[in-house]
Amino acid sequence: MPDLYPDYLKHARFIDQIDIHNPAGQFFFLAISNVEAASDWPSTVIVQKYQNEWGATPGILIVPETNILFIGAGDRLLCYDIGKQKRLWEDSCDLCFWELHRSGPYVLMSAELEFGVWTIEGEKLWSTFVEPPWSYKVSGDIVALDVMGNTRLLNLSDGSSAK
Repeated sequence: MPDLYPDYLKHARFIDQIDIHNPAGQFFFLAISNVEAASDWPSTVIVQKYQNEWGATPGILIVPETNILFIGAGDRLLCYDIGKQKRLWEDSCDLCFWELHRSGPYVLMSAELEFGVWTIEGEKLWSTFVEPPWSYKVSGDIVALDVMGNTRLLNLSDGSSAK
């Protein structure tokens, strides 16, 4: 944790601390400033303890036009409305979070055993099981999901088969 952690907490308007007293795991610390605030200190502080058995690193994605923040760390997924300074939801992914990616109106999440899709407003649309090695490519509103050499074309909006 940063040496100035108590000062961050003292100045923040919104603080979310998750599982920080767990003796196992690693700390993830995020401080976000509101550019419209008249303060030198960040207005939002998010801290969590997460399990990192697979060596993956945490990731964040901020959607500026909706003020939505997505966080992935370990197997925990979090979503915040940073404009309203509140957590929208907590979810988990299968095994280990890899990354978040924005594709137009969608947020894509990759994990060791899961691929998921949300709207840029933070609403979960769908997810599916995957098995390594796997990858995906997006073209417009279609994702080509290649799992162990078998490719499926899926609609990003609902996960249904695309032609």
